[in-house]
Amino acid sequence: MELRLQARARDKHEKATKDTLQRLHQLLSTRGNRFHSFFKELLATSKRGFHEMFKKTYGVLYEQNAYVFTDLFKELENYYAKGTVDLDDTMDNFFNTLYQKMFTVLNSQYKFDNKYLECVGDHMKEMRPFGDVPQKLGVQIKRSFVATRAFSQALTVAADVLKNMQTLKSSPECAAALTRMTACLSCSGIAGKVLACGDMCANVMKGCLAQHAALDGEWNHFVEAVDKVADRLLGPFNIEMLMKPINLKISEAIMNFQESSSDVSQRIFTGCGRPVLGRRRRRRDNRELELESLNFDQETSGEDRSSTAAVLDKLVKEIRQRVRDSRQFWVYLPYQLCNDGLVVPPSNTKECWNGTHVDKYIYPVSSDGETQTLNPEVRSSGPRPTIVRDQIFALTTITNRLRSAFNGQDVDWIDTEETWYGSGSGSGDGSDGRDDEDRFTEEGSGYGGDHSSPEQPPKQATPNLGGSEEIPPRVGVDTKPNNNDNFNINGSDNDSNGTNATSTVDSGANRQKISLSRALTTYLVPIVVMWFGGCLTEWL
Repeated sequence: MELRLQARARDKHEKATKDTLQRLHQLLSTRGNRFHSFFKELLATSKRGFHEMFKKTYGVLYEQNAYVFTDLFKELENYYAKGTVDLDDTMDNFFNTLYQKMFTVLNSQYKFDNKYLECVGDHMKEMRPFGDVPQKLGVQIKRSFVATRAFSQALTVAADVLKNMQTLKSSPECAAALTRMTACLSCSGIAGKVLACGDMCANVMKGCLAQHAALDGEWNHFVEAVDKVADRLLGPFNIEMLMKPINLKISEAIMNFQESSSDVSQRIFTGCGRPVLGRRRRRRDNRELELESLNFDQETSGEDRSSTAAVLDKLVKEIRQRVRDSRQFWVYLPYQLCNDGLVVPPSNTKECWNGTHVDKYIYPVSSDGETQTLNPEVRSSGPRPTIVRDQIFALTTITNRLRSAFNGQDVDWIDTEETWYGSGSGSGDGSDGRDDEDRFTEEGSGYGGDHSSPEQPPKQATPNLGGSEEIPPRVGVDTKPNNNDNFNINGSDNDSNGTNATSTVDSGANRQKISLSRALTTYLVPIVVMWFGGCLTEWL
């Protein structure tokens, strides 16, 4: 019965903890999915608007060279999806290709080979045909996309951490303290009449959740970093304000080129040489690039932009507030579990269960955090399990990336897809499809609503300090004998008198000589035969 009560207390505690973590996991993953969907739609809308405007403006010339622009959008999409794209190289390649295409169109009476176009590309930086648009647009795109991806990844990583921490098991010391707090009342015949003292529950939960509290420091740094990046997304790094008018900015670059096209062409001819005249082109081709009919102001509706920006601002602000609310989540977790039906009201501190009888709890409440050496209820939490160390590393890594994004610096996303990132975007185990706000705000962590029958077969009470099930198996070292002529690794059971050892050494030496002779025969004889055959062929 004692083992059964202990197993029941441990299971109820683990279920309550998992339910609490799952609610925050569901909230963050749902908000992250909304942000991800909005950004994907923003890219698609921007790409569609770009295509429609340029097709209307440039006609056949745009359709013939549309891949230049679609490749740009593909690279931006790939960066957001995988983070493996160098945004600086992407923008340089785009404007360099656009520069060569425009130079070819504006000088269509000439014939250009690849070597000449390479020379044209080499002079782009000194020519500055697009004005300062490439430099400004490149900086804006890099900062906005890095911050946007970091913000999205941060939500996924946080949800992933919460999901992984749900698998952490209780220690034997924790199970014993939980049994003493929740089940020993039954042995005294007062079950259902008295609840545990608040201070006792706080000590028990702090001891049981000491490994969870190890995440508190890095989690708070993470919350602060998310908050700062959100401010950037609402201000100078606003991705919506960048992507909506990107067609206008590229058109501005094209017009800058047209205005200085004659000067640019003459300087290119001076530096790269006069090209060869080709076939006479129809005059209509040169007129297709003229921009007199363009009216960029009417291409983008200010009302649509403001409404979309309002949606983005609202979503970012909501996510930022949700993340702010989770500050110190891990050190408040013990109190949250205690307040969900485990303890008596704070005003009644004498008629409560103190672990041995109904009276006031005399021990002080232990300090918050991972160190619980002075905790009177659960003193031993053991070393950090592997899964806890992994989650701390995940939080540290994404926090550093958020700080880089906030400062407008590039972020290295290598290995994020294969290691700890990726699984947080799902609904998680235990999701019942309800809205995350309902799950996060509804009362009860699992203690009050769970009535597990003590008649169920007890679980095996094995010491588990948590995380041991997550450790991958060791890679076995192959200890099988290596059948090599030069070595003898047979067992030494027969070498007690030293005789067999001596014979083994002698036989090993003989085999080594044989192997050397065999090697010389194998490699030298064919060489000699080939040399002799060559000489014979020349003689004949």
